[in-house]
Amino acid sequence: GQRVYMRISPQREQPAVLESLKRLIAGHGGPLPVVLYYERTQKSLGLSDQYKVKPSPELFARIEELLGKESVKVK
Repeated sequence: GQRVYMRISPQREQPAVLESLKRLIAGHGGPLPVVLYYERTQKSLGLSDQYKVKPSPELFARIEELLGKESVKVK
């Protein structure tokens, strides 16, 4: 199945950014699991089912505001 991958660059690995990201995800509930990829450690973290999302251009634009350009994709 498809998943939404969000790339966290080292300079964005901050509690405030991750807190905003969580709130954003929680406000866009849907069918797809979310996987966070941390560039610094090159580790992927699958989020629990309470953080599944419904992809939308609006959501992806907001994520890119938080995490930077091309930080989110569905695959």
